[in-house]
Amino acid sequence: MNGEAIAMLKQSLRGPVDVGGILFRPNDWIAADPASLVQAGPTAKTLGVSTLGAVRDYVTANKDQLDLSRLVVHVASPSLVHVLGPLDARARVREAYASAAVADLTVGFLGKFMPLEDFIVGLQVRFADADERKRILALLSNVKHETVKTALDDGVTQVVQARAGVALVSDVVVPNPVLLCAYRTFRDVVQPSSLFVVRVQAGKVGGLPEVGLFEADGGAWQLQAVARVREWLVAALPTTVAVLA
Repeated sequence: MNGEAIAMLKQSLRGPVDVGGILFRPNDWIAADPASLVQAGPTAKTLGVSTLGAVRDYVTANKDQLDLSRLVVHVASPSLVHVLGPLDARARVREAYASAAVADLTVGFLGKFMPLEDFIVGLQVRFADADERKRILALLSNVKHETVKTALDDGVTQVVQARAGVALVSDVVVPNPVLLCAYRTFRDVVQPSSLFVVRVQAGKVGGLPEVGLFEADGGAWQLQAVARVREWLVAALPTTVAVLA
């Protein structure tokens, strides 16, 4: 073997060697997967919307000329829906073409006591006029004195003595749990009802009583909301689009 052949052999041994799809580089003892060396290309900027109707319009109009048979609409939560493309063969990720998100109006309102007036306003703004909302509002309108005296409290039914001036003294029954319909999912569907516990306690000295609303359904409303969102999308979107929930 002449010197030129030996030099070529040495050069070939220095280069990367493919063994079962893995590149071995003897010089620096590095093993690299070719797929990891390829950078993913640019992806579309996700279009943000706030209604299920907008998701329907985006998919059915199909202005981006997407392959609807490979499209996936994922109901990630009661307040979040993604329109996803097919799984990328190399990067193994899905491109998000659009996302619909809606605010849960009960965030920051539940699970704590607050002044009576704040509670009454929040109950009317954050909950639909259905189920037992009217009864709760009527009940709280009778509690107007500076102090609240609990006459009976077994953890389920609370009897609160309400005073309005010197002449009026009455016992108001606070039933629990109560069925209320909160704005917690897309307005395109009927808001699910769920159980809550209403509690009344004495407020600060010289002030009105404080009221708290606490969840009592263990999160079952989320399953109902996701099911309603999925049903709406299945009925509104082309049959070739997969809807997952």
